Formats: sequence, C-alpha cells, structure tokens
Amino acid sequence: MSADDTVPDESGSAREAVFWSVVILVGLAAFLYDFLRVVLSDVPAAQPIEIIHSFQQTMFLIAILGGGITVALIAYAIFTYGAGRRSRAFMPDVQRGRFMLAVFAIGMTFLMVTTMFVGASTLVQTDEASADTAAAQLDVDRQLDVRVTASQWFWRFDVDGMSDTQGERVVVPAGTVVNLEITSADVIHSFAIQELGVKKDALPGQVNDAWFYVEEVDGETTIEAGDEQLAADTYTVTCAELCGKGHSKMLATVYVVSPEDYEHWAEENGGEVPESFQTEENGGEHGDEDEH
Repeated sequence: MSADDTVPDESGSAREAVFWSVVILVGLAAFLYDFLRVVLSDVPAAQPIEIIHSFQQTMFLIAILGGGITVALIAYAIFTYGAGRRSRAFMPDVQRGRFMLAVFAIGMTFLMVTTMFVGASTLVQTDEASADTAAAQLDVDRQLDVRVTASQWFWRFDVDGMSDTQGERVVVPAGTVVNLEITSADVIHSFAIQELGVKKDALPGQVNDAWFYVEEVDGETTIEAGDEQLAADTYTVTCAELCGKGHSKMLATVYVVSPEDYEHWAEENGGEVPESFQTEENGGEHGDEDEH
C-alpha cells in the first residue's frame, strides 16, 4: 500500500462521538457531585469524625485528580479520533506525551500511596488512643467516664456521678472527652455512633475503650431538667453487629448539652458533677479555689 492510498474509516458519525464522550463524562460529573456533597456536608465540631471526614475528602480529591483526568482524556480521544470525525483512518503519534504521562502516573501513585499510609496510620492511632491521650491532643481538661453495657436488645449507660442507670437515652456534656467503657452482658454487639465516627465491639467478659468529643452545642433540640428546657444536640447509638431478632431496634440517643447545663441537669436528676469537668461558675477545676 502506497503512502497515497487511503483506508476507509469505520462507520459512524460526529454525533456518535459526541454521544459516547458525554456518556463517559457523566460518570465523572457524578463523582464530582459526590465529592462536593462530602465537602459541603454538615459535620459536627467533634472528634474523631473530623479526622475521618478529612481523610475521606482527601481520598475523593485524589480520585478526581487521577481518575478524573484519565476519564477526561478518554472522552477527548473518543471525540477527536472517533469514527466519523475524520475522512480517513488516522494513527496518532504514540510517542507524543509519553514523558508527561509517566510523570502523571508516578505522581498520582505517590499521592495515593502516601495518603493511604498516612491516613490509615492516623485512623489507627485515633482508634487506639486512650481518652487521656485524646484530651491531651485536643487540649481539653474535662473528662467523663461512661460505662456502656449491651444486652439483647438495649443499651445501659452508667455515668460517673449519676446514681441511676440511663437506658434509652444518655446525657453528656459538650467540651468534654467522653470515655466509653464498653462491654456486653450476653452476646457480641457493637456500639456505634456513626455521626461521631465511633464504633467499638461490645464483647462478653471484656471491656473495650472508645471516646468521643463534641466541642459545642448547636441546640437542635431540648431536654428537660426540672422546670427548664436545656438546649441539646442528639446522636443515635446503633448496634453494628447482628445480635438477634431485635438487632435493628437496639437504639439509644446521646444528648449533648453545654457543661453548665449538664451540671444543672445532673443536680435535677439526683446526681453530682465529677470534679474532672466542673466549670468556673461552681468553683471547679478552673474556679477561684484553684487559683489560691
């Protein structure tokens, strides 16, 4: 075949090339939408959920940079070299852009591997950190111990300073590292508060520790304390381990109130405020008594 000979192009049209380009780009647009949804989602000022959310954002961004550019190049190739776009078959220069492609592939691989290792290491350290370590890292001087006991099919909460066991709901203060000591009275359960990034197995005869920290209260709801209604935020406790026919109904609600409101609530419910998080108003850890 001489250089002047032409090779008939495959059947097709410019409309077909545009159609398949759009099909490819729709997937990229959906992924970008999901990324923006995650970035703009309302995440409480709490730990460890903020760490998890940040890691998720980073992984989404890398996926968009790596996969998105690749998908865009595929769409470009379909539109540029697709059937019907040229009067004759065309062989692109395969040497063109090889260096840039190699740099792109190596760079994206480095970013992905680094992010996965650093992110996974950070999540592991967060999960294994004690409440004391978390308090030191967050520079928080208030802690509250809560003993959680799982049973088919409900949760029991014994809060330090409160004489009565709390069941379907538990009240804790904001601005405080809440230390959870989790166990089970019968079968294997799993204590989970998805909104706060908490998940820990509840095993018979074993105590597993977890913690969470809510910085402030937005006041999305209220809780009664005597004649007063206290501003509170709520978080749902679920069981993340199949534990029998009542598994789906094994729910509880965590009410988070301000430290000052928690002191009032505890007094109204026959409890006392542990010294570990007393506020300035009642001469606690930061009160005038400590200054002398």
